[in-house]
Amino acid sequence: MRVSVEKAGRWGGVFFWPGALLLLPHVPFVFRERRMRLLIVTTFVCGVGFLAVVWSQPHYAAPLTCVVYALMVQALRHLRTMRLNGQPVGMAMSRALVIVLVLDTGMNVAGRVCDPLGWACAEDTSRATLMERLMHMPGRHLIVVRYSEHHDIHDEWVHNGADIDGAKVLWARELDRAQNAKLFAYFVGRHIWLAEPDVDDTKVVPYMARSQ
Repeated sequence: MRVSVEKAGRWGGVFFWPGALLLLPHVPFVFRERRMRLLIVTTFVCGVGFLAVVWSQPHYAAPLTCVVYALMVQALRHLRTMRLNGQPVGMAMSRALVIVLVLDTGMNVAGRVCDPLGWACAEDTSRATLMERLMHMPGRHLIVVRYSEHHDIHDEWVHNGADIDGAKVLWARELDRAQNAKLFAYFVGRHIWLAEPDVDDTKVVPYMARSQ
C-alpha cells in the first residue's frame, strides 16, 4: 500500500499542478458522460497496470498523457459553466487555473528544475571528475572498478566509448585473478588504477589485487 501511494504521488507530481485541484469537484460530471467512458476505462486499466509493476517511475504512465489531459479539459469545461448567485465564478476559476499553471511552469524554468521529483536530476559527477583528471595525465590508463557487495546498481562506473583499444582512459570491472591477468596482458603498457566508488569516489590509486 505504501509503495502504491508513493507511485500515485509521483505520477501526480508530474502530470498535475496546484491549480488542478479546482477541477476535483467537477470530475464526477465527467464520469457521467457517455462519450468519456472509453477514456475513463482506458485510464482505469492503465492505472491498474501502472500500480501492478513492482517499482515504477512516472514516465511509465506516459501512454496515458493524452487521455489524462483530455479528461482534465472536459472537467475544465464543466468548471467554466459553474455559477454562484448568478455570477459566472467558473469562468474566473478556470482562468485562475491556467494562470497557476503558467506561474508554476515559469517558476520551475527560472529555478532550473529539470524534474518535479528533484532527486532524478541529482547527478553524481565523481566519475566525470576523475575522468577529466586522468585525461590530462601522461600516458594511457586502465581503471579497474571494485564495487562493494551492496553497490547501487544504478550508479554504474564501467562504460567506455566505441574505440576501446585507442581510448586514453578505459574502465573495467574487477574480476577474478585469472581474468584480471588476461585483461592486464591485453592492455599492457597502460597505467593500471583501482577505483572503489563505494569507499571513496574522489580518487584512484595504483591497482592492488584484492586480499584473499
